[in-house]
Amino acid sequence: MTDKDVVPYLRERLPDFTPVGAPRRLPEGNLNVVWRVPGEERSVIVKYAPPHIAVDPDTPLDPSRLLIEARCLEALGPEGMLENVRRASVRAPRPLDVNDDGHVLVMEDLGDWPTLGRWLHEHDPEAVRERTPAIGQQLGAFIGTLHATTVGNKACADVFDNRSMQETRYAVQYQGVTDMLRAAGVPDAEKLGARAEALGKDLLETGRCLTMGDLWPPSVLVADDALHLIDWELAHYGRPLQDVAHVLAHLWMQAHRAPSPAVADAVGSLRASFLAAYEHALGDTAEALWTKQEQRNAAVHFGAEILVRAVGPFQAGYVYEGLDPDHAAVQEAVATAARRVRIPASVGPGLLGESR
Repeated sequence: MTDKDVVPYLRERLPDFTPVGAPRRLPEGNLNVVWRVPGEERSVIVKYAPPHIAVDPDTPLDPSRLLIEARCLEALGPEGMLENVRRASVRAPRPLDVNDDGHVLVMEDLGDWPTLGRWLHEHDPEAVRERTPAIGQQLGAFIGTLHATTVGNKACADVFDNRSMQETRYAVQYQGVTDMLRAAGVPDAEKLGARAEALGKDLLETGRCLTMGDLWPPSVLVADDALHLIDWELAHYGRPLQDVAHVLAHLWMQAHRAPSPAVADAVGSLRASFLAAYEHALGDTAEALWTKQEQRNAAVHFGAEILVRAVGPFQAGYVYEGLDPDHAAVQEAVATAARRVRIPASVGPGLLGESR
């Protein structure tokens, strides 16, 4: 699908929607091509999944990932199987149309709100400082409830089996750790890479709960009175660490590359409130989901995610974009990532405390 195909497609698939302007391609994200299309009464979002990573055509990617996203959005909607996870403070968009053959998903437009990363870097610092604890609490409570509600749920395991995307993550992320560390000059790259690869292989198996799968700043839109959680195509019946360690890694990077010490401190408070709210929301399921071993494995994923953004294939478009491997900030990020993989301590004060 190209820009010129979007409006004709909508006229065919959504006859009650009248476009009133040209589609505008949205810049955030790596996996898909996404447009906002204005209409007479409302705008809509159109997402197209090519058979590869949108920003990396050489890396194949199963386009049926949008079917998983559509199922998640339906499940989180009114009368969906995950309706009890919904809350006023965090919501996902409603699906309007999904094309099983064309790998196109049309959704409601929740508004032109800034992503969490943009909001942290461009919003008024005082407002950022005041609101970040609440953002962490809302996000942590939502993800914790999602995990707790779906633990041991065979229906969810069947509906949200997203093994093909897990296989891509295994190949691109976990198997790539050795080469990324070697390129950054880390002497025990092979040993650390083997540890990350072993984790990635374990994560190919059916997990314990439904995970959002792509919990990073571009997936969180900061509205005036709520958070909007988008981009569910990596959702999978998997392991808690792929949500918790993922967002903690990205918040570490946001703090590391923050425009000021005040913003870095605010991100630190967001991380702390996220983890506290997450653990509280798990309740009695924490013994099955958030074990000490799971937290140690989370530290390995934490390191792998930093590496893929600092010296790996997803450096472009993020906080280390354009920096050489010998740049001081990149070296600091690599050292932190390697340390977490080398000595995978539980996700606690050590992981939360290293902001810059």
